[in-house]
Amino acid sequence: MVAPSGAAEVHSTDAAVPPENLIPGWLALLVLILLLAVAALGGYLIRGALVEPTVSTPTELAVDQYEEEVEKDPNDPESMLALGYAYQQEGRYEEALEMYESVLALDATNTGALYNKGMVFMALDRTKEAEVVLWDVLEVAPDHALAAKALGEYYVGKQQYKSALMTLEPVIELRPQYADLQYLAGYSCEQLGINDVAIRYYRGALTYNPDYTEARDGLARLGVAE
Repeated sequence: MVAPSGAAEVHSTDAAVPPENLIPGWLALLVLILLLAVAALGGYLIRGALVEPTVSTPTELAVDQYEEEVEKDPNDPESMLALGYAYQQEGRYEEALEMYESVLALDATNTGALYNKGMVFMALDRTKEAEVVLWDVLEVAPDHALAAKALGEYYVGKQQYKSALMTLEPVIELRPQYADLQYLAGYSCEQLGINDVAIRYYRGALTYNPDYTEARDGLARLGVAE
């Protein structure tokens, strides 16, 4: 039969695609949902990989802990001292100094606050102030080895060897077991040409620390066996 003139010819496509090759609508919808879920999960995993979780360092945790303790008891020198040291470890020097000053306002002879204050001054290159504070430590505690070592290293660095000996020798008499102090005293004596005393100090350092290479080198420079 011939189609009427001007009428569009219609072709049926049902006969062109076998029924067994058709995808059911419910299956196509399920595949689409799964694809969207995978895409969303992938985006989540990528964001998780790019954004690292924030992890507090031990010193940050210490700051948080002692800030809480100081807030609970603003007149507890131990908590303030601990908070000051935590600030110091974090490089928050001005805040550390505030804590140490608060401790010293309660106890002017607190050697922990004085020594730490001196070391903060050293870190800030405020060496003259550090020198004064470290001497304050030694006035309160004449056997304070850490203050003596800090001052001794400071004077040796400035080639002020007599000042170094004046700092070190009284503490060595009280605490000869500190090999670092013995070595610094020996080096100062060597630079001043007091070789017999330098030898004694170098040997003293090796007595308490047989592996002290610098002391052994000092003896070798002076042509002396251990």
